[in-house]
Amino acid sequence: MKTNFKQALMPLAVVVLGVVGAFATNAKKQSEKALIDQQGYVYDNIQKKCIPEVMCSTIVNDICENAFGQHVYGLNSPDDLSTCSWTLYKR
Repeated sequence: MKTNFKQALMPLAVVVLGVVGAFATNAKKQSEKALIDQQGYVYDNIQKKCIPEVMCSTIVNDICENAFGQHVYGLNSPDDLSTCSWTLYKR
């Protein structure tokens, strides 16, 4: 009886360890993705859209600026060039 119980638990333990490993790996990838460099944009009032300027970072530091000292922001949505107000920081 004890042998059957141990044999039944071994595959279950392997499955549990596999699931835990998968979640841990996915969490690490998501946190690394959040800290990557982002394109910074400046809103152009004439064209009514955000214009790409410089590369910035999502890691908190000084506010990202272009060569003219204007604050540079990230897009609120990757498909929408009409709003860029997400704060980005210097790399």
